[in-house]
Amino acid sequence: MAHTMIDTVPTLAEVNGDFTQSGINIYNPFSSNPNPAFDPTKPVSPSNPQFIRDRFQDNNVNNVIPANLINPVAQAFLMNHVPMPNADMMMDMGTMPCGRAMMGAPTVVGAGNDCNNYIDVRNAYNANDQGTIRIDHIFDRGDSLSARYSASSEHGFTPGEMVSGLGSLLPGFGSFHDNFSQQGSISWNRVVNPSVLNTASITISRLAMHRSSENSDNNDIVSELGIVGVGFGGKGAFGSPFFNVQGFSPMGDNYAATPMKAWDTVIEGRDVLSWQHGRHSLKFGGSYRDFIWPMWGFFQNRGYYQFTSGFTTQTATNDGTGSALASFLLGLPAVKQRQAGIPQMQLRQWYADGFAQDSFQLTHTTTIEMGLRYEYMNPLVDIAFTNSNLTFDSGIPSAFIGGQNGFPEGLKYPNRHNFAPRFGISQAIPRYGLVLHSAFGIFYTPVDMNTWCNQRHNVPYVFPETQQSDNFTPSAGIVSSHFNFGNPVLGQTTVSFGSMDPRAPSQYIEQWSLSVEKSLGQQTTLEVGYLGSHGVHLQRAHLINNAPPGPGAIGPWRPFPRISFVPDTVLPANVTYTAPVVGCPNGTICFPASTINLLENTAQSWYDAGYVNVRRRYARGLTFLGNYTWAKNLSDAPDFRSPMFESAIPQNNNDLAAEKGPACDVKHRFALSAVYELPGLKQSGLLDKLTHNWQVSTVYQIQSGFPFTVSVFGDTANSGTVLGENPIRANVIGQPVFPSGTRTAAAWFNTAAFAAPAAFTFGNSGRNSIYGPGRQTLDFAVIRNFSITENTRFQFRAEFFNALNHTNLGMPDRFVNTPQVGTITEAATPGREIQLSARLSF
Repeated sequence: MAHTMIDTVPTLAEVNGDFTQSGINIYNPFSSNPNPAFDPTKPVSPSNPQFIRDRFQDNNVNNVIPANLINPVAQAFLMNHVPMPNADMMMDMGTMPCGRAMMGAPTVVGAGNDCNNYIDVRNAYNANDQGTIRIDHIFDRGDSLSARYSASSEHGFTPGEMVSGLGSLLPGFGSFHDNFSQQGSISWNRVVNPSVLNTASITISRLAMHRSSENSDNNDIVSELGIVGVGFGGKGAFGSPFFNVQGFSPMGDNYAATPMKAWDTVIEGRDVLSWQHGRHSLKFGGSYRDFIWPMWGFFQNRGYYQFTSGFTTQTATNDGTGSALASFLLGLPAVKQRQAGIPQMQLRQWYADGFAQDSFQLTHTTTIEMGLRYEYMNPLVDIAFTNSNLTFDSGIPSAFIGGQNGFPEGLKYPNRHNFAPRFGISQAIPRYGLVLHSAFGIFYTPVDMNTWCNQRHNVPYVFPETQQSDNFTPSAGIVSSHFNFGNPVLGQTTVSFGSMDPRAPSQYIEQWSLSVEKSLGQQTTLEVGYLGSHGVHLQRAHLINNAPPGPGAIGPWRPFPRISFVPDTVLPANVTYTAPVVGCPNGTICFPASTINLLENTAQSWYDAGYVNVRRRYARGLTFLGNYTWAKNLSDAPDFRSPMFESAIPQNNNDLAAEKGPACDVKHRFALSAVYELPGLKQSGLLDKLTHNWQVSTVYQIQSGFPFTVSVFGDTANSGTVLGENPIRANVIGQPVFPSGTRTAAAWFNTAAFAAPAAFTFGNSGRNSIYGPGRQTLDFAVIRNFSITENTRFQFRAEFFNALNHTNLGMPDRFVNTPQVGTITEAATPGREIQLSARLSF
């Protein structure tokens, strides 16, 4: 299946340092001249700069970087691993072409005139084989035994994977996946007596996942480029560093979980006793699950480098000049990160629950549902490797190793009070053909295992090193080391730290509903209802070690420049510790720290929805369900793995209340599913056989778009960020939304209504304040059933996904300081897909 992506790549002239045709003025970051017109009574700004840099010049030609200043690593990568443009450099982008001017300032910083200049058409493939064997046996007294085994194998190739909303990966950096899942189960239904039924089951599930880059095992681009201090994991982790250049498509291999291998096994036992006692329908039951999760996965082991335009601006502010590509060619990343070490895990966890519920027929028209559920999930434990977390018992963050000094082996204390009551009532009004329903319940949400895995990427076993410069003036360390890193040493290397609140309460959802159901004849019902929920103690990311916005180095302004391990900590035998020169209390083990990403359960969510359902039970060959929902979904923390690609961290970590806004807020959604058995022709012979037993089914869905946040590429506030995130929001200066019907892929929203905030400040736009394109799909299937013998049946299916081949636009580029802002260069869903399948039942 072909994937078409519109990317932005450098021109050959730009790769050689020539920006004369790029529509951008670039300036030398190593020059600085006093501005004779500077007014000290006014704040520093693009219109009142304190210093002015010299424009790059070579042989008296402006905007050309001299060859002796071009970093050979950057140039070699661009020449050998990034394609040249293959489309017109001023593609027709409607009324708002790339490189447009904003507020009368110079061309928007980023790629310049040459954005959206590469059309990438590559084939993706995905092969899926699956099979199921099931055996059922009914005993004489009504007991039954069922056994089932299913297996599924999936492998494929993704050519242009989307990376955290930054764009799709270029040719040569696709990914392979190879997954194999199995599940076996045995269930026994025991009829104790006519009123009591017991169902017991045992299920074993196993999933093997393998993900790798095109370059794994055979293309060691790190060594080819000669970059020192990155490239951990051996041949299986070969590949390219990830270069995130403002205004350009991502360059290099994905930094997240590439490569990755996991072998997940879940063993579950479950028992449910059903008892019909008078007007009571009682159920009692519970389950126990054992999780076995070995994993091997890398994040930025080959290095992650972010380049912004700030170093090559004229005034070292957001003045609309400069190019991130020029910063790349100079070898000056604003942020560079690596994880030194091999993050392996041998995780174990168990879960148990129990419940009791009663459906009580109070009267012939009133039914009451009551229930109580208890859940307990033991924290994840690594049985093979050392892991660390932070404790805040002393009022400041201190590191501890799981299982030492009285701290929990699973890095957090268990929650043992997870009781979840549920209550509901139904009232029938036969005279009017109505049924009223109302309900309330509490539902606990399990902890995302992937957030716990962040603890594996901490010292003392793994060194997640982050070096961040002032976004406008390169630090001395960046200038001297460029792409390289030194040897990782505990106590000497400045590292980031991922932490979970060890005393975090359990996450849960309070949910309530009210509906009215009306019979429309014998087969059709109409339901109008309301559904609401409130999420409590939800997880959020909180960067507690960020600095206040301001110029200069970030490190000295961080609240916790060093972290100490708790007293009496014993390090693994293979870890070398060298105490910092200053700042470490006598007798303690400490290390310099940069970003601290604390996952704390302090967020909330709110959901309110009204809905209308129309159902038709199967009659005369037709059944259908139609649903319309109008909803509002809010939260006060960004979503992890958001379909809107929003930043997973707050803009201002000292003002979390400002994060409240729309979440995955789909305001309008309509869905219709239907199945119709064609009546066939009442003829004899062959014609009768050909026209009978045909069935058509369809699923039609249409919905409004997801919201997104208009942001700024890079940490222009100079406060601190984490891998791959751009949390700084834009300033709103006008009316951002175009009238309905005028939004296009070339200009989805009014980009002139936004501006980059002044350097070292936060933006004022709200989180998820603009809505993206809606989606519409029609899936259709034609099915023919054949009876071969009394016990053998054959089914043929022809399925058409996105049958109308409707293009659903993806999310717009949201970075106001890139020329692609407001444009859409990818589809959100594939084009038409046709699938033929057959099934034999006997």
